[in-house]
Amino acid sequence: MKIGLVTDSTAQLSDDEESMLREITGDLFAVVPLTVLVGGVAFADGELEPGHLCQKMDEGAEVSTSMATPAQFTKAYSTLLDHGAEAIIAVTMSGELSGTRDSAVAAAAHEDSLINVVDSRTTSAGLAGALAIAAAGIAQGHDVASIAGTVADWCAGETRTAFAPETLEHLRRGGRIGAASSLLGRALQIVPVLGLNAGVVAPVARVRTRTKALDRMVALAGETAAEIASDEQDVYVEIQHADGEPSHPDVVTLREKIEAAGLPTTFRTLSTIITAHVGSGTIGITVQTRP
Repeated sequence: MKIGLVTDSTAQLSDDEESMLREITGDLFAVVPLTVLVGGVAFADGELEPGHLCQKMDEGAEVSTSMATPAQFTKAYSTLLDHGAEAIIAVTMSGELSGTRDSAVAAAAHEDSLINVVDSRTTSAGLAGALAIAAAGIAQGHDVASIAGTVADWCAGETRTAFAPETLEHLRRGGRIGAASSLLGRALQIVPVLGLNAGVVAPVARVRTRTKALDRMVALAGETAAEIASDEQDVYVEIQHADGEPSHPDVVTLREKIEAAGLPTTFRTLSTIITAHVGSGTIGITVQTRP
């Protein structure tokens, strides 16, 4: 069975990653973009340079986002089906963070073909990792239900994200602060380290300085790696930054300390959609297994 694969733009895939997914699926792959609005002007996710968006946010520009629509997913599904897909797996960012997952489900309900939508309960590097798991299942010839189940299980058990925004204000404004709302009253006294718990933003640690926040993320990387590692699967840590600069001092510090602990690292720029909600200067890690 020819299986197509669809995702949303918050995965922020590299050219190499997208080429790999297209090769494995026989070019039956599509990315549905979300939209970021800066001062009322709309840009497709990926169209705006990360550094430019961060500059605008620091200058106080009004920034918001718009989820991917059912019509966008319908177009993506139809295109893949027209090109030979007999079934489709759609893997989306957390439904707790965006209505994008609901759009994917709504569009699937209007198609006669088999379309299985998986809520990754994560985004960015975690979502990219979930796509790699789906692609591995497609390459091995597994059926749609088996692949979707494997992806959901991997998302629940083999990827963990932690991040440190410079302020909680953007999360508060966008309504994505989740369980971390308990930190708002103490925002002036702490530097928060947050994570995703079942797709919802939740507090992980409360420290007093940025340096301690980075150290806590290093410790979390080691703890998580010990928890999810196995003889069959390697673990790596993807460092993510809103500004898209791998030479940023925070990124360099995290990379050096995590690699000194024996864990390999990679780097990914945050999607402009994610940056719009967490703010410039945000740094994060995703610890996960490789397919």
